[in-house]
Amino acid sequence: MPTETPPPSLRERQKAQTRNLIVDALVAAMAAGELEQATHDALAKRVGVSRQTVYRHFPDRESLMAALWERLNPRFSAAGLPTEEGALTALLGPMYAAFDRDAELITIAQSTPQGRAMRLSVRAKRSAAFRQATAAATEGLSDREATMAAAVIQLLHGGQAWIEMRQQWGLSGAEIAKACGWAIRTLLADLHARGGRPLADDDAAP
Repeated sequence: MPTETPPPSLRERQKAQTRNLIVDALVAAMAAGELEQATHDALAKRVGVSRQTVYRHFPDRESLMAALWERLNPRFSAAGLPTEEGALTALLGPMYAAFDRDAELITIAQSTPQGRAMRLSVRAKRSAAFRQATAAATEGLSDREATMAAAVIQLLHGGQAWIEMRQQWGLSGAEIAKACGWAIRTLLADLHARGGRPLADDDAAP
């Protein structure tokens, strides 16, 4: 018979609660635009714990930003990162609708050093997901050109595209999803049609 996993101890529950309180405080600071509060010392004061406690849970800035991303990412992309081609367009509507709901927070996450640090903390994971999702379309391209293609598609699938289209053109999340979906489908169709021909080789396009 399978053995039952014992429930967490009181100490473990207290540790988890303290960790959650620290991340709660960081999210609140970011949402309020209080970027000076996004430090270990400021968070310790905000939560009412020692700075050693904050460092015990998050030994460096990278781990703090990674925890922030883990907390916020489900609000912006309930299905997670795209890892297959169909998800590149299927996730756009829910994602950009979520961006509209948390407009102030996503703008901070995209346009501040703290937000960039949060996003960079999962750069490798995000890059790997988009390379996987575009693998079939970029088959035959050099590794560098496959990276270039994935990078362009990833740009259309994130906060920078949303900010530019919202601020410059006044588009809603639904309209941004429609525009980016069209652009991504067009790029994928071109990549499949060229069958591994270099990206700049358009004279031989069928």
